Formats: sequence, C-alpha cells, structure tokens
Amino acid sequence: MLKGTMTIEMTDVNTGKIEKVLEHNMVTNALTEIFKPLGLAKDPSLMLREFAPYYQKLLGGILLFDREIEENPNNLFPPAEANLIGCAVYGNQNNTKGTKRGGYNQTESELNLTDRYMKFVYDFTTSQANGTIASVCLTHANGGYTSYGGADAVIASSYPLGIRFDDGSLQYVYTDYTGAITGDKYSGFTVGKTELLFLIDRATDMAYYFRIESATAITIMKRRAYLKSVSVLTSPYNKKEYVDAIQIDEVNLNTSNLTYNFDHADNCLYICSSASSYRDAGTTFNVTKIAFSNWAVTEYTITNTTNVRIGTSGMYFAHCHNGFIYLKSYNSPYEIFKIEISNPANIVKMKQNSNVPVNGYPRFAMNGRVYYENYNSNYQLHIANEATNELLNPENGYIYNSSRNYTYTPLLNEPMMYYLSCGNYTTAGFMMLTNYLATINNLSEPVTKTVDKTMKVTYIIQEQ
Repeated sequence: MLKGTMTIEMTDVNTGKIEKVLEHNMVTNALTEIFKPLGLAKDPSLMLREFAPYYQKLLGGILLFDREIEENPNNLFPPAEANLIGCAVYGNQNNTKGTKRGGYNQTESELNLTDRYMKFVYDFTTSQANGTIASVCLTHANGGYTSYGGADAVIASSYPLGIRFDDGSLQYVYTDYTGAITGDKYSGFTVGKTELLFLIDRATDMAYYFRIESATAITIMKRRAYLKSVSVLTSPYNKKEYVDAIQIDEVNLNTSNLTYNFDHADNCLYICSSASSYRDAGTTFNVTKIAFSNWAVTEYTITNTTNVRIGTSGMYFAHCHNGFIYLKSYNSPYEIFKIEISNPANIVKMKQNSNVPVNGYPRFAMNGRVYYENYNSNYQLHIANEATNELLNPENGYIYNSSRNYTYTPLLNEPMMYYLSCGNYTTAGFMMLTNYLATINNLSEPVTKTVDKTMKVTYIIQEQ
C-alpha cells in the first residue's frame, strides 16, 4: 500500500517570507492498471526495461493544476477544465525557455529503503509555474514534460507520450496474423472485404471490427483477442478466431471518403463520410453514430458552418469526441474547428498558442482533449482542449514513434491503454499513455505563485 504527503513552500524573494502548505494524497488505480495481466501480450522483460526503477519512471513526474480534481481512484486523467500550471521530472532540469517545468533537486531528494519511502523534491524559479495551484499529482516521468501542453513549451524528440508494453507479436490487423482480411486506418479498406479494427475488450477477450458492405449496411465482427483465453486447437499467432457477427442495415455512408474512431466518452463508434475530399462552406457530410451497448444507430447530416473549405480526405480527416467533431481546414496553414454534432451551428475555431503549425492528424481523445500527431520527422504534437478551445503543445514531440503512421485502437473502459498498428506494414503492440494521474493531492485552499516567489514541492511516497 502506498501513502503520500506533499509540501509546497513558496518564498518571497524580496521579503524572505515563506508560505507553506502540507497535504495528504489519494493513490489512484493507475499503477494497478499498468500491472494488470494482458494474456499473451505483456512482455516482462520489456516492462522491466521500460518501467523500472518504478519510483523513477512510473512515479517520476509531477503535475500541478489550477483546480481540484475529484478524488476518485478511477480518475486516471484530469478533466479538460483543469489547466496545467507546472510540472517537473525526476533527475532532470529545465534548460529550455518553457516556463511550465521546474527542476529536480538532487541534493534534497532521497530514496530511503530502510523506512521504505522516496522523497521527490522539485524547485521552481520565479518565472516557472506561475498561477493558481489547487491540485498536485504524481505521474510517469514522461508525463512530467508539460504533457498537457503549454503556450511556450519547447517540443523535444526524446520524450514520447506513450510507452509500449509488449513486442507486438499478437497482431490484430495483418491478414497473415488474423486469418481474415483485416486492416485499420493506415491501410484503408475495400468495400465488402476489409474488417477495420476499432475496439478491443480485455474483459470479454474480444477484438471488434466493422466491415462496410455497402453505403447502407455494415457488419460488426467479433474475433478472439487472446488476452484472457487460449485454444489448444488454433494458433493465436496467425489466426484470430471468428466468434460472432452483427448486421446493421440502417447506416448512411459515402464509401469514397471515410474515417472512424471509437469514443471513450460515450462508448460509441463514429464513422464520418463525405462525397468528396473537401467540403466547402454550406455543404454537408455524414456522421454515423453506433452505440456499443446495443448497436443502435443515429445518423447526422452535418453542414460545414465554417467560412472555409474543410478537408474530408483520408482515414484521419475527423475525430468525434464528447458530442463534437474536430476537423481541419483544407488549405495550409491549417486551422482546427470544433463543431457540435447535434447542432452544427455551434462551431468554434480553436485558438493556437504557438508558432508550431498543425501538420498532424487526430489520433485519439481523452477527457475533452484531442491529440494531433504529425508522424514524420518534424516532431509535432498538439492537444486540442474542448474546455478552453485552444491548441497547446506538450514537450512530448510524438505519441509513440515519430516515423510511423500508427492507428491507436482503444481498449473498452481502459483509458490508459491503446493498441498500436500500422495496417500490413508493421506490428507494434499495446501502449499506455504516460500523462496519467498516479496520485491526486488536492489542496485545502489553493495557493498562488507569482513572479516574486520561488517554490519548492516535496512529495513523499511511502510503502506501508
């Protein structure tokens, strides 16, 4: 069992006055999720190599937010309304111009194996982490690199937002490993043939695909995932056993331009389709919503209510999350628009807070934040925040691999994990997001750091 305490000390550089607060934290289920069995997939050697020492990596980042976060053990990510004020990383100083991240205090930090605790100490200069602080949380070391974005974050190539669990041998999209014509957003699809992976459910040991039969019909395919069970009669390496199929006949698709995503927020599959590779102002495209609980279909015809041409080409042109669809303008420099699916008149152009262009595409969304990744060598990761309607850059330059156009398939009711695939190009495996909340420590009263104060944050995690 882990127990933690956190102390904030702010010192006025003019008067020497010290303001001090002491709080106790709540440990979330993040570490439990990380070590949960993953059947044939999880690789202990990779886990030990990537995650150990655990106190340095799994708890080696700290995040400071401007509002309280509900103290619920299943609260693994902050809401979009919680803005990042400061952060820091075990063993690292901030040598960039970014003003969110502080530095690790090597002298005062301490690993005590006799009394079973680790003391993390982080220092913030007068220019760093200024603002109101209401909650302090431990996270993965890579999550400590401004992973929720900052207007002046300096994007780097060394700190991916995702860390892999396994070697990727348990493929779900390449035909030779599934025994079917399976694929994902990387490789596109063929009507009537390709089964597109959109969800994995560890609890029922199922991988879910959909196959487009025509503009008005799709089939949901269920195949064995081999995360909880195996068969002595089939090979999980090169065959994903067919289990069941559900016919859905009331859809309205345009099969020439299509993209899709499964949204954690409402557990629905969204398929967006368009008659052409772009939509001018006043023209329409379709959104098909399919509920996972009962496969009920809701159709929407969305009018482009922006004043620009939007792009509707390729398998990544849109992303649906929390009742909104996110789209890019067709022409560069690209702009991101958020349109309410049930009310297209409600439209917002996302504010961009840096000079880094949005050259990437939406990969996944979590708790009101949509992550845009550029998969070429120009390290670029943008976070679109639905609460503030702005785009921010983390220091993390990419999610997992900057040179691979990965599809990130979610796991049902498991927001920390995604399955990485590249169609029939390469295997990847399961990945976790590193900006999780391992602990939540809300302050009894928020404190405000200003440019005339330095700050020291001491966070002790003790095993009991």
